[in-house]
Amino acid sequence: MSSNGKLFYLYKRKSIYYCRFKLPDGRLTPAKSTGVTSKFKAERWAYDYLSAGQIVTKQNITLTEYADGFFLWDGAWATDKRVRGLRISKRQCHNLTYLLKSHLLPRIGSMKLTAIDRAVIRDLRNDLFNSGYAGNTINKILSGLKAILEAAEDQSLIQFVPKIDRAAINPKLKGILTLEEVRRLFSVEWKSEAAHCHPPRDLFMGYAGNLVASSTGLRLGELQALTLSDIHLDEGYIYVRRSWDNFFGLNATTKTGKVRHIFIPRIVRQILEKLMASNPEPENPESFVFYSQKTPGKPAEPVIFTKSLYTAMRKIGISEQERRERNITFHSWRHWFNSLLINARVPLAKVQSITGHLTNEMSQHYYHLQLEDMRDVLQVQESIFSS
Repeated sequence: MSSNGKLFYLYKRKSIYYCRFKLPDGRLTPAKSTGVTSKFKAERWAYDYLSAGQIVTKQNITLTEYADGFFLWDGAWATDKRVRGLRISKRQCHNLTYLLKSHLLPRIGSMKLTAIDRAVIRDLRNDLFNSGYAGNTINKILSGLKAILEAAEDQSLIQFVPKIDRAAINPKLKGILTLEEVRRLFSVEWKSEAAHCHPPRDLFMGYAGNLVASSTGLRLGELQALTLSDIHLDEGYIYVRRSWDNFFGLNATTKTGKVRHIFIPRIVRQILEKLMASNPEPENPESFVFYSQKTPGKPAEPVIFTKSLYTAMRKIGISEQERRERNITFHSWRHWFNSLLINARVPLAKVQSITGHLTNEMSQHYYHLQLEDMRDVLQVQESIFSS
């Protein structure tokens, strides 16, 4: 028999967990079947039963006891978000679970939920800051704590959620190349300085991936997720609908949950056509455009795109030290393309439709784009590669 904060006791009978609740006078209620075989789900069932008011108690439960398994993908919190149509991914659940176990529970896990007040949260925030964590990381940890406390409030385990004062964010701005640097970058030969670093096809794939990213603003995961069916060379556009996560695999949607159509310039169409011709599964519409040579059925590894970019940058005189100081990475292409369109006075709503930062209204409006609607964008795209 196992207990959880002495609020209830769980035990198994023929693989099913049963629960007995502790009454205020110390007696236990008759056993009730939870109907589940998972201890985690049985505990969630018991807390839900308590929150319904049939057994009234609000004391003695600690953060560790309550938050155990809180951010699991199949747990109550993530399931509730999916049911309500809110954006949530396995990656987010994984990251929140890591922050919970690495930072929250070691510091305040032994505290009762009712003892976690504004002062405790302030001390937690300041302790994380003094430990050298960035404001963005601290705020992610605090957001995870807030989600837990909100759930506890809903279940009447605490009276209210204390006010949470967030940490200041001082991010290092993402650097971008100049237009002249980009033109020089794609004019040099993309060969590795170390003969053993990449096979020739990977070099071409790295070149092609950076070319696409520079003219579309695609995220790396979106680039990896492109399949043959997403490339429409005759119409001159790509269909961006999914994203690849190197830990969890293929996501059903993009980061924002929006699909988008992006027209591409002639040189990009030519390069994609050449890359697609080398695909090992040309008859499979779901074969990845940027395919892995190491692992069949998966997209190319991120290093293919990043290392080839950094090598090409060195060839045009941008040292590794300068690259780091300017904070230029593969993701810089997204910032670069966004800035290029804005500086060219492309309407903001149109920029958002391309980059994927959309409201629902914009998504509907730009869902069926016509080539004529994007003449100004295509002119900007073509200008990237013209001297």
